[in-house]
Amino acid sequence: MDNRSFKMDNLKKLREKKKMTQTRLSVEIEVSQEIISHYEVGESKPNIDNLIKIADFFHCSTDYLLNRTDNPTMPKNLDNNHKTDILYKYNSLSDENKQHLICFLDYLYNK
Repeated sequence: MDNRSFKMDNLKKLREKKKMTQTRLSVEIEVSQEIISHYEVGESKPNIDNLIKIADFFHCSTDYLLNRTDNPTMPKNLDNNHKTDILYKYNSLSDENKQHLICFLDYLYNK
């Protein structure tokens, strides 16, 4: 995907919902106003640090900012034991079964 095909539409929605200017947001996350504009129109992609700053500021998931979900809610944190167990089991699956699991999780999530 090239930079111009990626716009952070949800960033703009969150910002406008809070009646916040690009300039104000840029001050809050310590980047230039032009950077915010470039993210919103698809002229550039945020680096990891800026993506996390934006997600933390708006209390939303990075997936929402990246237009990977319509749900802005942050996922609940699992304790480290559950994370390790889930990741171990997931990594033990075949690629086909990983895809099945993801489809099943999407089904449960959207149910």
